[in-house]
Amino acid sequence: MCKLFVAVALLAITASAQPTPPTADQVKAELVAAGVSETAAAGLIAVGEKYKDQFIAAKGDKEAGKNVFDQLRTDAEAYIKTQPESDQTAFVAFIQNKKAEFEANHGGPAPLSGV
Repeated sequence: MCKLFVAVALLAITASAQPTPPTADQVKAELVAAGVSETAAAGLIAVGEKYKDQFIAAKGDKEAGKNVFDQLRTDAEAYIKTQPESDQTAFVAFIQNKKAEFEANHGGPAPLSGV
């Protein structure tokens, strides 16, 4: 479960660290290219989309953002548990690649990477 938390955290960080967050279709395409099934990718996008407006409203308010993230993480964990092991494995690999990209672009470890 700790790996899943880190994975979801890094996905949220990666999306928020970009000047213009990627669209749902872009993220879904990246997930599928990384080996996550269309169904699981669509489900992860649906979970994230539920929180999109809340993240926008929380921008600049660290505590509110953390609360929204915690809710997102809980829902994402519940969803990913329902998916096949192959999707879970592909998702973790996707997050690890995003973490490496983040570290290369920001000159250090991603936040929460030691969790």
